[in-house]
Amino acid sequence: MRVAVIADIHANLPALQAVIDDIARIGADTIYCVGDVVGRGPHPNETADLIRRLEIPTVQGNWDEAVGMDREQTGAAWPSLEQEAAGEASMRWTAAELTDENKAWLRQLPTTMRVDLAGRSALLFHGSPLRENEYLWSERPSRVLARIASDEADDLFCFGHTHEAFHRVVGQAHFVACGSVGCGTEGDARARYAVVYIGDPDIAIGFRSVDYDHLAVVRDLTAAGLSIELLRVPPTAHPHVPSEAQRPA
Repeated sequence: MRVAVIADIHANLPALQAVIDDIARIGADTIYCVGDVVGRGPHPNETADLIRRLEIPTVQGNWDEAVGMDREQTGAAWPSLEQEAAGEASMRWTAAELTDENKAWLRQLPTTMRVDLAGRSALLFHGSPLRENEYLWSERPSRVLARIASDEADDLFCFGHTHEAFHRVVGQAHFVACGSVGCGTEGDARARYAVVYIGDPDIAIGFRSVDYDHLAVVRDLTAAGLSIELLRVPPTAHPHVPSEAQRPA
């Protein structure tokens, strides 16, 4: 069984369309989305409409919850006050642009989703099983992931929020950070997503990077009066949460 898992679309329609086309090319059996359909990017209604039209099962991201509920903040952390202001401006703009129907859809998305994939139990969430805005960075110690695996007892955990793409095995559990469809990395604007291969008895993970018309998105951001850095600035650790290197032994 071949399962595509997408994350952090961030209202980037050309990136989402390119990924959907790539998923069709590789012949995935199904698609799941682990949150942040909207926010940052200039196409909130278009991305929500496409996800809904394709009936892709989706969990709620922190941007989805904040915009759907008309919050004042997304719960994300930003590396500078300037970028925080740009993020908050994006949140206000997105909330004003979204149709009532799409905002209602965002509000009702589940925060977690447990699915059976060819006899394997998979738990899908955005940040962590407990909080949409918790970052499960690749550098988090194994004991953190082991505690999640023990508490939830699933075979596979798929998530987003960090925009990282990585696969770690802790005990018998597979943890997959699915990358970001809408937000590139430094020097690489490509859309990224994860592919989970369910075999008997093995689980294998692959990551794909897909080209799309990034300049068109920049033009649309500019036309909307939004910062073009919104799709380039990576997530950052919350300032009140010490990094793992700073934690006492």
